[in-house]
Amino acid sequence: MSIHETQWEQLTQVNDSRLLEARGQLHQAVQLLTAVGISFVGQKPDDSHTALLWDSESNVFLSQAFGPELNFQLGLKPQNLSCQVIHNRETLLTLKLNRTTLKQVASDLQFFLEDHGLPKDVFTMERHFELPDYPDRWLSPFDILDQDAFDVFSSAYSNAYSSIAEIAGKDSRAGNQLIWPHHFDMAILLTLNQGKSIGVGMSPGDTNYIAPYYYVNVWPYPSEDQIKDQPLTDGKWHTEGWTGMVLTLDQIVRKNEPGAQKGVVQTFLREAMLHAKAITEGSH
Repeated sequence: MSIHETQWEQLTQVNDSRLLEARGQLHQAVQLLTAVGISFVGQKPDDSHTALLWDSESNVFLSQAFGPELNFQLGLKPQNLSCQVIHNRETLLTLKLNRTTLKQVASDLQFFLEDHGLPKDVFTMERHFELPDYPDRWLSPFDILDQDAFDVFSSAYSNAYSSIAEIAGKDSRAGNQLIWPHHFDMAILLTLNQGKSIGVGMSPGDTNYIAPYYYVNVWPYPSEDQIKDQPLTDGKWHTEGWTGMVLTLDQIVRKNEPGAQKGVVQTFLREAMLHAKAITEGSH
């Protein structure tokens, strides 16, 4: 089965405050994966050494490959916040974040990696970017009691992976599909001529929208007249702080059947990509 034929995981509506709490925990937990990129992977100009990957078979976040032979990775399962040290695709260690702190898990991970030839004094949790103002998990224990909220994010990333990969597979200008640890969005960038680009992604939520949403934007940002010429069947144009087309979770869950939800997302992405290309090519 190809990734494009993957079964859609039905999304459900969960209260915003519960989503914010789960997102905060998950966003802080994946910084363990970013830490090994910062610590053990050569720095890249686009910061992609810090970015995460998605394993569509297991529904887990993965770090960049690291170690002398690039045969180590860290994994993190969003449904239960379990972190795995993977070596040559075999799990050597599982660390459960539930009921423990990020500080403790980072320390355990640091010593375990040292035992496997990765210097303890090189490992760092320090970052060159700031996270949103979540309740801190460095000294406060993680808590996965609200399973429904964590399930929303697991399903959102799983569904987005196949949806975005389908677009990337049809356009040679698309870069790698990555999850960026500062904004936590899964995205691709289509690099066009004359400094133009199209971004396609799924954000798990931010200061604009608490819940997950899909987006398509173009650079440079379009004018108001260009936006008026590009209406959407589903979704809307976002114009506060940044400009782009968005499809929010509440618009997706209005459909209570997986196939129908997938159809809403596919329609949005298809129309948004047509609009983005029309804008960047200068047609209206």
